[in-house]
Amino acid sequence: MEKAELKRLVDANDWLWEQWWPALLALSPEQAHREVGGSFPSVFATTAHMVGAEAVWLERLQGSPAASFPANPADMKGLHQSWQRLASKRQDWLATADPNALITYSFSGGTSTNTVSEIVFHFSSHAHFHRGQLAGQMRLLGQKPPSAHFIGYFRL
Repeated sequence: MEKAELKRLVDANDWLWEQWWPALLALSPEQAHREVGGSFPSVFATTAHMVGAEAVWLERLQGSPAASFPANPADMKGLHQSWQRLASKRQDWLATADPNALITYSFSGGTSTNTVSEIVFHFSSHAHFHRGQLAGQMRLLGQKPPSAHFIGYFRL
């Protein structure tokens, strides 16, 4: 993957988040925390997992191989603020990122080494997978989720 493609994938991931935040922030605290099922029980828990996973991957990309999930804020607004800080730091990191650099990190199954490109592909597809779950959870709450996909960004 070339540097421009790496940036485009990160930018698309961030754009997708921006399409989702208005709907997530519009939920009442009760709706956000209501257990409706899925990999994580609520919209809040799913979103917290997504933000936390991206934070862990950024730390690994920045040279902290034993990164761990950050503590969750108490509400969706706090998660949004955490994500905004993360997205800004990720853009700073991206300015000097080498798509082919090797990153060695620890995870629950041991230690692994992947290229920066593989990691970016992973965290962006991980988020997209969970956005599908968020869509189902939002519908169970009687809400209309955003209809946003990678292709929407690539059509801009």
